[in-house]
Amino acid sequence: MSAIVTAQANQILNMSLGVGSGFTAFSGSANIYLGGGTCNGTTALTQLASGSGYTTNGVTLIFNSAASGSTTGPTVAKSWTNAGSTWSISYLEIWDSAATPIRWWYGTFNGAPISVVSGNIFQIAIGAITVTLS
Repeated sequence: MSAIVTAQANQILNMSLGVGSGFTAFSGSANIYLGGGTCNGTTALTQLASGSGYTTNGVTLIFNSAASGSTTGPTVAKSWTNAGSTWSISYLEIWDSAATPIRWWYGTFNGAPISVVSGNIFQIAIGAITVTLS
């Protein structure tokens, strides 16, 4: 995982070099979004539809404190049970939980796209997500 959204990377660079104005800090909890479509530094994924086992705008994840420029999470496994049509999951994103959420990180799942048929569970294990600045 571990690619920072372009807008956030630019803010960090500007802040650390005394260039530009203002920095929007991460607000509230980290929420994970799942989906497909296109996902990169400037384009957000297309979230799975709400209902049938998934709720749009994510679920809260807790990460370990960073050490050596890297952190892992979640600290508790997260799972979703599909109760509808087949999900195709390629990407995850981490957004904050501000009143107007901000997208911070994105990544591709190994083996993407992952098909999850009705009745099956999609799970992210403890420590399965690594976020790194290097």
